[in-house]
Amino acid sequence: MKSEFNFKIVYADGRVIDMYEDQNYWVSSCRVQPISFSRTLEKVDGRRGLIETSTMIESRKINTIIQIDGYDAADFDMTRDAIYALFNPVDEFYIVRDLQPGKRYKVKVSNLTGIEYDDGSLEDGEFEVEFEMFQPFAESIGTSLQLQNAKEWDVGLWQWAQGIDGDTTYQYEFNTNNFIVNNFGNVLIDPRENELEITIKATASSFLEIKNITTGDIYRFNGSLTSGDTLILKGIQTFKNGVSAFGKTNTKLLSLAVGDNIFTVSGGTLISAAFNFRPLYY
Repeated sequence: MKSEFNFKIVYADGRVIDMYEDQNYWVSSCRVQPISFSRTLEKVDGRRGLIETSTMIESRKINTIIQIDGYDAADFDMTRDAIYALFNPVDEFYIVRDLQPGKRYKVKVSNLTGIEYDDGSLEDGEFEVEFEMFQPFAESIGTSLQLQNAKEWDVGLWQWAQGIDGDTTYQYEFNTNNFIVNNFGNVLIDPRENELEITIKATASSFLEIKNITTGDIYRFNGSLTSGDTLILKGIQTFKNGVSAFGKTNTKLLSLAVGDNIFTVSGGTLISAAFNFRPLYY
């Protein structure tokens, strides 16, 4: 039986390593720490208190303690080498905890302790691994389009306490010039930092403008569009039919606030718009 703190390592290429099922490690502790931050404060003569001028969100730590058992001293020694290889400081991967299987944490190893042997044993011991998240928010394993297209909202991608209402039908593909995109996470999605892809098909004679009324963001593509064209906004980039078209934009981006985002399209007629993203969580 697994520890309740068990977790999986998931690599970008799809490889999955379960600490218990694949490695026979017992995770006795896995603590997700709060996000670290720094503030810049200023004093003003004659004014009581301080003025906050900025708050910078920094990294986040995950601390784990793992126990291992060997058949004998030689097996334990080889297990130690495997641990050093698995938890090396170079590889970047995701941690998915059994306690919340709908969220993942992108990490690198920031510290690995030596293995402490149990008293009187050369076959049993434990070690500690500290992971660091440079992008400190947990992200949904499933994407918005997967949620829209799933027959059930919890088809192995989602969990409770993820901001999803099981009685709501979620839509992330639209074919009118006015629509609402729901970000059911609890963190704003900024395409400069987070995964957000918007695929647009529209007709326009000279420009197409998309406004998120909720955030005030206005994106404008300066150029004509026909029904055969596809415009993709991916991160900070814009592609028209697969070719970079950032130079034809107003260089602005569309972000998604927490909750409902009200969009309007002007300058042309929207044929379809698809929003694909992973909600983020503190």
